[in-house]
Amino acid sequence: MRNFGFDQRQDSPDATVRVPAVPGIGSTPAERKAQAPDRKIAVLGPTLRFKGELSAEEDFILQGRIEGSINHTQTVTIGTDGVVVGDIHARHIVIDGSVEGDLHGQEAVVVHQTGRVTGNIFAPRVGLVEGAFFSGRIDMGEAPAAAAQGRRTGANRAPGVPLSAEETERMLKDRG
Repeated sequence: MRNFGFDQRQDSPDATVRVPAVPGIGSTPAERKAQAPDRKIAVLGPTLRFKGELSAEEDFILQGRIEGSINHTQTVTIGTDGVVVGDIHARHIVIDGSVEGDLHGQEAVVVHQTGRVTGNIFAPRVGLVEGAFFSGRIDMGEAPAAAAQGRRTGANRAPGVPLSAEETERMLKDRG
């Protein structure tokens, strides 16, 4: 049965692609399936080998290998078998596989437990799940869209004061 990226399983049970409704916040498979009609998701399979610049408008999941940059307007998920050698620019970036390059997230970047990132992360919200490998620096300078969102929600937090898990989840859900 082909399930186009929603808990898509391949030959091993370890080859699971997570497509959270909101990057960084795990959702159940039922919640992801309920959202499927509203979202266009392209799956680039494990046999894909691509060199050059890739750009797209719909969400996509990469299980193959890309050598070059990714410029994207939506969510990019690098699956557990996915490898990118190059920079990624997208609204949301979710890493379950391996990236050698800088990650530029307009809203958020999340590196899950199976993720490996060698490069810098630039995003207003960054999540590194315990067990993830990361080598680089993180710049969470506030993006203009994030600043406007903070003003609309009245979020006036002092710099350097961490959010609790509940506050983080609520903030990501309110994003919409």
